[in-house]
Amino acid sequence: MPQNDSPIIDLAKEEDVLKILPCQAVYSSRNAGWKGIQLLHNSLPAWESIEHSYTEHVVDISDTQIAKLERVLENKRQETSISTGEVAIIPAYTPHKLTCNQASDCTFLIINPSVIARVAYESTDPDKVELVPHFDKLDPLIYQIGSALKNILQTNPQGSSFYAESMVTALAAHLLQYYSAQKAVVQNFRGGITKYKLQQAIDYIHQNLAEDISLEALAQHVEMSQYHFSRLFKEATGLAPYQFVMKCRVERAKELILHSQLNIAEIAYLVGFNSQSNFTQNFKRFTGVTPKQYTANIK
Repeated sequence: MPQNDSPIIDLAKEEDVLKILPCQAVYSSRNAGWKGIQLLHNSLPAWESIEHSYTEHVVDISDTQIAKLERVLENKRQETSISTGEVAIIPAYTPHKLTCNQASDCTFLIINPSVIARVAYESTDPDKVELVPHFDKLDPLIYQIGSALKNILQTNPQGSSFYAESMVTALAAHLLQYYSAQKAVVQNFRGGITKYKLQQAIDYIHQNLAEDISLEALAQHVEMSQYHFSRLFKEATGLAPYQFVMKCRVERAKELILHSQLNIAEIAYLVGFNSQSNFTQNFKRFTGVTPKQYTANIK
């Protein structure tokens, strides 16, 4: 635990952020409706924080090519030069202090401890849920997850909650595997997903394409944990649940283009996209052409 006079910081509160950082985040997921995970992207001058701790687990990802810093975690000190893609793991309520002698960019992934506990219960020995502090080191998977979350937050913030839910489940499993007190061995879920449950999930997706489908709702519908559902659904279909939903929305849109007189904006709304630009981006990803080009080709 931190010293008695060290503040405990809730990064969801702007006033708390300014207790340890010299400025507010460049952008964040505060208004994106994410559950279990939040993101803050920071562009900071040279600075030094006071000792503090966080109410939630924090993954600090470097977005700077080279930066010299000094980090203190649980009274252990490290002076190092970090580069893009290096990450530090700061578990909840761990005493922490940071000094950086130059301007730098970084991304905080803020994970609710209940997510770690849930994934541990579903996939490993629950007694191994305690994360341990780790100084900065390269972790390509965490960097990739952080980059993917930043991208969707910038391109489609209001439609990003399902994607974020999928990412936090994968991130929690990775943290348990490599950053817990004892390396967690993920248990095998025998038998895969049954054809009945798979069809239940697919039917639910088709029936709710116009709605904001969540990973939590999908998993509950087939009475599976989010962790096992995500993994086994991808094994069965070749696509993660989020990707499968996007593909179904594009397929429905193609049908509406062929058989209705609706314009592109109306079709985008009817199949569950919250903006025409997001619809166009996903349509091109799955078909290779924009909706406008597709419409021209069939006429």
